[in-house]
Amino acid sequence: MGAVRRLLGNRNLVAELQLAVKMTLAGTLSWWLCTRLGEPRPLFAALVPLVAMSGDPFNAVSVSIARILGVFAGVGIAIALLSLSLGTLTAVALAIFAGTLSGIVLRLAGRVNVQAAVSALFLIGLSKTGATQVGVARIWETAVGAGVTIAVAALIWPPDPVRELRIRLDRLRQELGGDLAAVAEDLATGNGAAADRLDDVRAHSLDAVREVLDLERARSALRWNPVRRRDWVSFPELERRIHLAARLYRHARSVTRDVADAGRTLRGSSTGQGLAAATRDIAEAGDVALVGGEDAQASTRALERLAVLNGAPEAMVVATQLRQMLEDLTVLRA
Repeated sequence: MGAVRRLLGNRNLVAELQLAVKMTLAGTLSWWLCTRLGEPRPLFAALVPLVAMSGDPFNAVSVSIARILGVFAGVGIAIALLSLSLGTLTAVALAIFAGTLSGIVLRLAGRVNVQAAVSALFLIGLSKTGATQVGVARIWETAVGAGVTIAVAALIWPPDPVRELRIRLDRLRQELGGDLAAVAEDLATGNGAAADRLDDVRAHSLDAVREVLDLERARSALRWNPVRRRDWVSFPELERRIHLAARLYRHARSVTRDVADAGRTLRGSSTGQGLAAATRDIAEAGDVALVGGEDAQASTRALERLAVLNGAPEAMVVATQLRQMLEDLTVLRA
């Protein structure tokens, strides 16, 4: 069982199964509609959902549209090349070149959209030189597949960026509480927990930055999907808390490093125990803030503990970072 968990990692099997069902439904429905319209083997119609749909919780609909545009561009490139008297190798080279150029224009999540090149190559590989009428058939097949794909992506298990952001924020909140608890324990007892946890804290801090960067993608997903428009009301507050988590983690990372580097004159001393108590208060206040509340008493206690501290420069370095966390709680909570 443990080996299975390690193999699966953090994969969302339910979401992957839903994506498979959506691809199957869209591909089958596209094929059926095209056969009803007179095309006996509408391969491209069934292929569009497979290449266009995405399991991305933020960009499922917008990515589908971008990939569909790539398919249309590729089909157009292939039709143009098939109408010329070119050798197969020349047609392939031009298809790759023109498709890649089109993909640069039709970028997909910041990367080149390879669907234009893939679709052009696919059509050239299946068609005989000069078979322009085959390419024309592929255009309306692609149009049918595109319409079905967008409808299925938007209406059946549509992406829920707000729910996804809440899940990620809750994970960050729990990780921050655990990391600060370990730092506080090291300050109080000198058990070396900060050094042991430093790599994890760095990773969690980078995760927090990535969540901030993903906010624009989440905003775009809400903009593209009319089913989720009602979530606009809760998005600004969620965005504010994610920014707060990233700011808190930036300072938590510095605190962890400073405590890991500190000697036993600080860790386990009376000054260290005072810093530990302040760290626990800040962790409590941060936890409440990240769920949308406010714990003014915990923040006040932390400020009072830091105000009476005195000691070596390394203690003051840690205290400065803790005060900065309190300032972020005050500013970004407002």
